[in-house]
Amino acid sequence: MKMFKYLFILFISLFFSCGSSISYEEQVKNYTMYVNKSDSLMKIEKYEKAISYSNAAIEITDTLPTAIYLKGLASYKLNLLDEAEDSFTKVIEIEGLTSEAYKDRAKVYFKNGDNDFIDDIEIYIKNNPNDNEASILKREYLERREEFEQAINEYSIAIEKNKNDTLLLSKRAELYFKNGDYEKSIKDYDHLLRLNPENKQADKKKNEILFLVNEKSNRNIFIIILLCFYVIYVTISHLILKPLVEKKAVSQIGGELEISKDPVIWILPIVLVLTFFILSYTNSIPNF
Repeated sequence: MKMFKYLFILFISLFFSCGSSISYEEQVKNYTMYVNKSDSLMKIEKYEKAISYSNAAIEITDTLPTAIYLKGLASYKLNLLDEAEDSFTKVIEIEGLTSEAYKDRAKVYFKNGDNDFIDDIEIYIKNNPNDNEASILKREYLERREEFEQAINEYSIAIEKNKNDTLLLSKRAELYFKNGDYEKSIKDYDHLLRLNPENKQADKKKNEILFLVNEKSNRNIFIIILLCFYVIYVTISHLILKPLVEKKAVSQIGGELEISKDPVIWILPIVLVLTFFILSYTNSIPNF
């Protein structure tokens, strides 16, 4: 159906073209020949020659997308990204929102790190939801930009379609870890280990996360203990030691002692902070 549409467009454009000494049939024949030649050259990676034949076809008519699309593909292969983008944009203008060139232009944007990538790839995926390559591109783009939550969401969508895909589960587990969601990361690694108990990489990653979780928990508990120790000392100093010292000072030397002059009150926080950093640096914080 699409081919008939293109042939009809070609017929109309050539029929109304002016000043051409070549017959309509000859122009159709030449256009088809140039396109086929360009396509053949693409397959053997002769991209520069493919562009030449595409240009020859485009000179006959620029209202059909085929030659322009082939030129875009060849330009992309040669890393001529501006030319590739321009070609794919023209194809999209001809074909509209259902154009498969959205994916190809998205690839150009991906290579350039252009934010327009996400718009193009989403339009394409909407029309081609089963294109795995496009979904992979989108996930890689989000990962590269460290948009972990969105990347996790994309992996979750893919996992819903294949719950036992070890590659997808492994990538999502890694992203959960990078996003600081250790529990969900461990859950994915557990899933991987249920699928394959001999998965040493998953087992290693899981144990590393468990170690980090335990280390973080120990560190937090140790900080709380140090704070409690200081609060207890200040409380004892204020409620017990101060009255005793003041009473003794009044009865023996007639002097006064203020809590603000208790040197331990100011020295103790420094000692506790140094203790924490030394133990943390030497990985000597006790387990609780």
